Amino acid sequence: MSEREAEHILLFIDGAPFDRDALAAEFSRSGLGCEFLPLAAGRQAIISGRVEALFLQWGLGGAPSLLQALREGDVRVPVVAVLREWNESVALAALAEGINELVTADAGPAGLHAALQRALVRHKQEQWNLDRQRGIIERQRRWVELFDAITDYIFVIDEERRFVRVNHAFATSVGMHPRDLIGKSCGEVLGADFTGECAFEAVREELTPYTYEKQSGEDLFQISVFPLHEGERLMTIHVMKNVTETRRLKDQLYHADKLASLGLLVSGVAHEINNPLTGAIAYTELLRMKVKDEGVLAELKKVLDSAERCKKIVDNLLTFSRQRTPSKSLESMNDIIERAIDLRGYWLKSSNIEVVRDFDEQTTVFVDSQQIQQVVLNLLLNAEQSITDARRKKGRITFTTRSDRQARTVMVQVADNGGGIPAAALPRIFDPFYTTKPVGVGTGLGLSISHGIITEHGGAIEALSPAGGGALFTITLPTGADSPARGAEADLRRKG
Repeated sequence: MSEREAEHILLFIDGAPFDRDALAAEFSRSGLGCEFLPLAAGRQAIISGRVEALFLQWGLGGAPSLLQALREGDVRVPVVAVLREWNESVALAALAEGINELVTADAGPAGLHAALQRALVRHKQEQWNLDRQRGIIERQRRWVELFDAITDYIFVIDEERRFVRVNHAFATSVGMHPRDLIGKSCGEVLGADFTGECAFEAVREELTPYTYEKQSGEDLFQISVFPLHEGERLMTIHVMKNVTETRRLKDQLYHADKLASLGLLVSGVAHEINNPLTGAIAYTELLRMKVKDEGVLAELKKVLDSAERCKKIVDNLLTFSRQRTPSKSLESMNDIIERAIDLRGYWLKSSNIEVVRDFDEQTTVFVDSQQIQQVVLNLLLNAEQSITDARRKKGRITFTTRSDRQARTVMVQVADNGGGIPAAALPRIFDPFYTTKPVGVGTGLGLSISHGIITEHGGAIEALSPAGGGALFTITLPTGADSPARGAEADLRRKG
């Protein structure tokens, strides 16, 4: 018999009183081939995976060790033990070793064939059960992987308010391994304030999901609770989603919308003020032309100066509130700083804060004036707030500008004598939403936006807290001397 025909059954009957030809004829009628091998060669054939069933003469010295090797190698093949004669104790010992079917030597070829059929049916059922169990285990493994891959915190609470299941993200958040959390009480892990919320009697009674928000330290969580039936047990699934950043973004959107509305309001009011203000300036100029008295002229000049100052402030408000596409042009940094100071002039005086100007004469840069004014205004507001919080009797904010013609840059420094910047805050001071101000006072976006604007202009901004106190912000901007737009504008000015 060829090897190809003998790939189904391996028959160990060394020295058995069977007619091998008769056995081969019996099995071949069912389309099954058989092969007669000694124990050592049979072991290798089984490991190769070409054996479908095994007849093993029980009593061979190596029979138990062969079965042990099959178990260790997870080789699952039906095993029929052939006993020389029926012996109950021997039969029980064989079954204990994992034998699938027993037959005696006097059964003949037909008896061996029947034993084989029973073993194959039993093995097929066992294989089906095994495949089913493996499928269940694999599905459970994938479910656990999916469960643990979710970054939201998920846990299941039973009726006694104890953890039944938790995902990896939740376990990590409380600094424990998932298996160590199972069986622990909700209040023990999450705190006493969660004890009354873990069970959620309303969810269990009405069997409807429920969502609420919970503040935990600096984080805000949106917690969704769902009823879960597991046999007779009724539990609740809790999904905790960190919505801190989402809420902050929502608040910033609302804040931005308010600013946009305020900009429209300021624009309308400024135009309304401008009309009568222009008339007041014009009539004051006419009066000065008609009056000869020096005393009256001096008083009219005060009126005119005040009106001009009001007009300048209104113009600055219009410039700052105007929504337009960013557009770069040649601007003086000194002028941009002056416009920002004018906008805060009243509040600076009322807070007894002196503004010191140390300006270079040549500070022309190629920038978007509105965006750079926003940066200066942010730094001015921060300095003003720092001085106010430090309760300085006399505050001082110093603006310094310097031009480096060789490097083609303009440097702007804003220094104050306020409370300074904590050392721990310096590395994060330009991060979005990071603020050292109390809740409701700062948004944590001013310096982040300023950093973005300066970076987009090809410049740099840095913060220091000098040993002498206060804060020092340094901005470096390129003059844009190589810009084609600047060159064209310079040509137009020369021609003009």
